[in-house]
Amino acid sequence: MRDIRPLIVAFLSVLGTAATTCADFNALLSPVPGATVGRNSLSSPPAPVAKPSPVGGQLLKLQPPAADAQALLTENELLTAIQADLPKRFVIEGELRITLTRPWTGIPLPAPEFFAECVQLPPGGLASVMQLTVRGVSGGKIIGEWPLQVRAEVWREVWLAPQRMDRGQMLQPSLLTARTVDILKEFNPPIAADQDLSGFELAQAVQAGKPISRRDLVERSLVRKGQFVDAVANEGGLNIRMRAQAMEAGPAGAVIRVRNLDSQKVFFAQVINENQVQVRF
Repeated sequence: MRDIRPLIVAFLSVLGTAATTCADFNALLSPVPGATVGRNSLSSPPAPVAKPSPVGGQLLKLQPPAADAQALLTENELLTAIQADLPKRFVIEGELRITLTRPWTGIPLPAPEFFAECVQLPPGGLASVMQLTVRGVSGGKIIGEWPLQVRAEVWREVWLAPQRMDRGQMLQPSLLTARTVDILKEFNPPIAADQDLSGFELAQAVQAGKPISRRDLVERSLVRKGQFVDAVANEGGLNIRMRAQAMEAGPAGAVIRVRNLDSQKVFFAQVINENQVQVRF
């Protein structure tokens, strides 16, 4: 390619313009550093790709959690441990369920193993809401003692009255309904559904849907008050039989008062069966 710079200098001199040295033009026409001479010389170089700024002088890398990360005592694990310990302190017949009345914040454990001991119990026994002091042990060391308020439930299948049942009604499974209830909510302990009530009767009326409790029951009376019975007396090899009237009701083996129909004398006799009593001298 022909050098045209001398022609440009001569042209400017004719026009009266201050002469520009060839060195200046050489600097003017020198390629821009980084530019490319040729077909694509007008193309802009590619923009640099932004990179994340290092933190603290070096690039922060998130490490995956270590396989031996420290164990954490969660609320579920604490409750499981308490439920395992309480049956050692109380006689519990049924499924025990425990919840905390306040949220629990997990705490780190020195070892994966953990168990709890209830070192302070409510003086009134197991209740729907109670205060406990729980000692935590992990890795063979006591890691703390915590006062906790808990809600307790004991679920068990019990006998219910399907409809109103009156005093004196004899009980048998066909007349009752079995249902699972929280027995801690019942004022009087209900009778478990695996108990046979055929030898009992109601001592008082029970409303429909109410559990049958122990205070509702008495042994079924073989002899009713006012019933006429045979009174048998054994004395010196003699057997004496007389008619008498029961002054009170009584189950088998009970000693009740009876009155001789002939003499109107009142004496005590033991109930043998539904029609006979044994006079005791």
